[in-house]
Amino acid sequence: MDSKITSLILKFGVAVIIIIGVILAFLAMGYSKELDPVTEQDIADRSAVSNVVSFSMWILYIAIGAIAIFTVYAIATNPKRFIPTAIGIAVFGLLVLLSIAFINVETSGKIMELEGTTKGTLWWGGLGIKTTYTLVFVAIAAIAFQGVRNLVGYFSK
Repeated sequence: MDSKITSLILKFGVAVIIIIGVILAFLAMGYSKELDPVTEQDIADRSAVSNVVSFSMWILYIAIGAIAIFTVYAIATNPKRFIPTAIGIAVFGLLVLLSIAFINVETSGKIMELEGTTKGTLWWGGLGIKTTYTLVFVAIAAIAFQGVRNLVGYFSK
């Protein structure tokens, strides 16, 4: 296919997505004629917001699918270029496994009174927090190591 035709198709697709998104965003700003009995103000129409969220989720799923397809294609056509990325993914996986060792799920107290709180949700939340701490620690250690290395190199001249 000619690059001009491909570019035109992509621009048209992006324009359609933008137009649908803008229309749904404006519809989400609407309100219903129903009044709240306590405040006597208009009640927001939540179904319009739900449509925007659903549209956004479909766009996300399509984008993730496209990324997966192009990634597999890039790996298949040039596997040597993927080696540094594979090493990075493996190191990240090891850091996540290290973070799992630090998770301590506390299932007592007021947090368990919240709706939808289970030991599983607390575990996933703890994993995210501990992984963030681990990555921050590794980043600070790498910055400090690079600083010391630069100082040693500077003074050894």
